[in-house]
Amino acid sequence: MPRFQFLLKNEKLKQYNQIALYIILINLLAFAFIAIATTEKDIRISAIITVVILSSALAIDYFLGKIKNNEDTPYKLLAEYIIALAWLKAGFWWLALLFFILGMLYLGAKRKLLVSIFTDKILYPSLPQKNISWPELNAIILKDGLLTIDFKNNKLIQQTIDENSTVNEQDFNEFCRQQLKK
Repeated sequence: MPRFQFLLKNEKLKQYNQIALYIILINLLAFAFIAIATTEKDIRISAIITVVILSSALAIDYFLGKIKNNEDTPYKLLAEYIIALAWLKAGFWWLALLFFILGMLYLGAKRKLLVSIFTDKILYPSLPQKNISWPELNAIILKDGLLTIDFKNNKLIQQTIDENSTVNEQDFNEFCRQQLKK
């Protein structure tokens, strides 16, 4: 069981959400164009259904974000996967694969950045997750909401912690000092 756990601030989350929104809107317009321009009935129906589902997902995401002030709605991610399925149905498997990969990257970018401090190691939320042992470190300090991890190989990680994370800085720093002395 971790001795300390806290969330890091994901400062690029707003940018990731905007990029996802632009991707969805571009595809929404593309499927609307396909629905109007195609002469094949099954492709037109598929495109119309995609436009309706994407519009609904965006509307739900917008209203939940405004009403509940909830940044963690899954509807943009759902829209990314619906886009992949729609392109697959339209016969463009390479676009389906591209949007499936973009959905996976978006899912990874939105994940919670949880740092876990154990008596024998530190789990840092990178891709892939770093398993840092105490002998690798010169220092680890939490001061004024800024976590600093100083490695013996001259690497340095500095990251702000989330405002909602409640960590007693003095207890944390004392625990880390004790672990580094061992």
